[in-house]
Amino acid sequence: MNKLTSKQVSKLSIDSFNEDEWKPVIEFFWNRYNKRYFDQIEILENHDNYEIRNNCGFLIASIDCILIETLEQYYLGRDETVGKNDDPFKTFFTRSKAFHNVIDPNDAGRFAGLVRSGLLHQSKTKKATVINIKPSTPIIGWINPEDKSEEFKLNRRKFHKNVIKEYQNLIDNIKAQENSDLREKFKNKILTIIE
Repeated sequence: MNKLTSKQVSKLSIDSFNEDEWKPVIEFFWNRYNKRYFDQIEILENHDNYEIRNNCGFLIASIDCILIETLEQYYLGRDETVGKNDDPFKTFFTRSKAFHNVIDPNDAGRFAGLVRSGLLHQSKTKKATVINIKPSTPIIGWINPEDKSEEFKLNRRKFHKNVIKEYQNLIDNIKAQENSDLREKFKNKILTIIE
């Protein structure tokens, strides 16, 4: 694939989706996130060494939190996250199809504080929050739904699969003819990356 240029992206029509015109930009998008994140996580998840495969949950959950914030930047057409740390998570969990009925958007701020901020700033989850791969663990749930002070449990494999689905949903939304506003925001975000 040839290098994507700002001139090429700037010329994209946002009024309607033209597959041929947008193909290099969508390929650039997928190559960027597949090669840097999704493929690397797959390598960890399928590693021959049990210790590596079993102990990469915090790393994967941290990357997924970064990917959620980045995804929201595409939806907003911004170079970086603005506002409070929990803002991208509130909008993500409100808008998300893959996480619909998985987490109440009102709990997104707690998720951001206990999982995202804990992992990215202290290299741990906060309070009693756990990350695992047990089949019985939901994508995201409360350890005790009756007492939310016991915090979250998160199945990192299920959670990660849903993050990937949300990246695919972004591309599907860009292709929808009525989404010219989203195409413009996506284009703006891409321009901040290649400039």
